[in-house]
Amino acid sequence: MRNALVAAALTGLATGLGAFPFFFVRALPRRLYDGILGLGAGLMLAAATLGLLTEAMAGVRTAAGIDTTVLLLVVAGFGTGVGMAAVMDRFIPHRHARGHRQHIFDDDHDHDHGHGHVHTQEAAHEDLRRTYLIIGALSIHRVPEGLAIGAGFVASEGHRLGLMLSAAVALQNACEGVVMGAPLRLAGVSPFRGLLIVLLTGSAVPLGALVGHLVSTAAVAALPFVLALAAGTLIYVTSNEIIPESHSHGHEGTASAGVVAGFLVTMLIGAVLR
Repeated sequence: MRNALVAAALTGLATGLGAFPFFFVRALPRRLYDGILGLGAGLMLAAATLGLLTEAMAGVRTAAGIDTTVLLLVVAGFGTGVGMAAVMDRFIPHRHARGHRQHIFDDDHDHDHGHGHVHTQEAAHEDLRRTYLIIGALSIHRVPEGLAIGAGFVASEGHRLGLMLSAAVALQNACEGVVMGAPLRLAGVSPFRGLLIVLLTGSAVPLGALVGHLVSTAAVAALPFVLALAAGTLIYVTSNEIIPESHSHGHEGTASAGVVAGFLVTMLIGAVLR
């Protein structure tokens, strides 16, 4: 369990890496932002499919044929994960990042139309409120990430799956640190305070890892369910939040290249740890 918690804690802290550039710059080019989002999406999709679902399905086919019990556990877990993510998206107050995108980037087009970044105090307060709601949206899946890591450390010998998930999620969290840090900086939050806020969002990862590890250890037979649940949650969040945002600014090619790169990176991580 200690290895899982340490890996989850480091994974959560990786979120702060994305906030460091904003000690030196105030805004990012929109194309770069979309590419980073795409990279994060590819990392999460690959971790969910090549890692979690592959491990969950490993026991479905046996020498005697298909084990329907395991298959039903995987299907039920996947559906439960998707349902949980949909419920959180519906009922937890948050705001999709694309609703605030006009203030995230260093975009000369906005300046040409007189928008700039000159706000009244009331408008600045509203920008900050929206920014925190954006961060809330991106923080929703921190617990499922930890759940996946905790279950991954139980699922495979030598903690291979847990380590692969930790590496992929850490890289994805660093990407999301950029996404969270950008609007904070433009809303007038100091770089140091922004870093602390972004780091705080990663604190839920060890909590999720603890739950995932305890459940998977206490009920080994339920491990396929837990793995599929984590996969379903991550896939839903990625397709509902990250990919639409990365493709909504006219840089679909860059975002798609990021998705492909994320998949390739996760494939390489899996190959090294195999």
